Amino acid sequence: MFRINLFIVILLTAASVTFAQKKKIAYCSDQGTSAFIQIFVMNEDGSDKKQLTNINENCMKPRWSPDGKQIVFYSDKGFVYLIRNVDNLYSDYTFLVWNGIYPSFMPDGNEIMFNTEEDDVLSIFVIDTTQFGAQPEIITDGSYSNMQVLSPDGKKVIYSAFLDGVKTIMSADLEDESDNYIKKISMNNDANLEPDISPDGKKIAYASFDNNLNGTVRIYENGKETALTKGITSANVPRFSPDGKKIAFVVISDNNVDLYTMNTDGSDKKNLDVKGGNVGTFQWLDDDKIVYDAGSDTRISIGIVNTKTGISEIIADGGFNLQPCATK
Repeated sequence: MFRINLFIVILLTAASVTFAQKKKIAYCSDQGTSAFIQIFVMNEDGSDKKQLTNINENCMKPRWSPDGKQIVFYSDKGFVYLIRNVDNLYSDYTFLVWNGIYPSFMPDGNEIMFNTEEDDVLSIFVIDTTQFGAQPEIITDGSYSNMQVLSPDGKKVIYSAFLDGVKTIMSADLEDESDNYIKKISMNNDANLEPDISPDGKKIAYASFDNNLNGTVRIYENGKETALTKGITSANVPRFSPDGKKIAFVVISDNNVDLYTMNTDGSDKKNLDVKGGNVGTFQWLDDDKIVYDAGSDTRISIGIVNTKTGISEIIADGGFNLQPCATK
């Protein structure tokens, strides 16, 4: 009986470890075989690091497909690339999608949303990567549209655009075929940037910057806009946790960029003790953990911080390791 119980304990322990490490993290790094920054992938604990690309361009902002099999990214030359199968790579192979920046997948994993210029105005486009010769289709009305995020149901795109000379948060209903499919969300006269939408699709968070470049995180819900970071000099990049109960954001001071969390009503603000230096980009791994990059002009590391325990651990170090993105 003891041997059977011990065997069961071992199986459960192995299963829990596998579950804990099931996420993959794509990131950019200069620690490979190229003189350029390339796309890498690793396990959540930092193990099994692999270089995925080898092109003569600096690779930026990798994003996973919903099924965790594809990665889309862009380069410093302004091209959007697609890795069609992370587990079955061809040597030195990436698929060139289009000219553009900041790509991400639509819910079906076939279409890619990205920014590129239309008549010298930055706009948001979508292209079907499964159709040979497909052309991108514009989904915004110009007005320097960027910083887009897709609603959880895939029916709306929330983004930042100029309206009456002011950067404003807008919502485009992709199922509305009328001329009024785009609506204004933000309700202030500051420059509104970096929107995010809650998992239930009912709340929209964004940062509003005044003339002194001081940012305030605001939340929009039920037609009402509320400032959440009063008392903080400058805050930016609000991001909802997967359960929708928390918002992570960065606080910008003269010397530091720190990572904070708070409740969605602005209460219980916490400065997380991340390692590595000033925070650059970040993403929620689950309801408790955040993966981030932090560093300086000479070194950037990737780490994971537990928002409940406060424990932070570096998982990619040495040189420049940045812009982590985890599978869902």
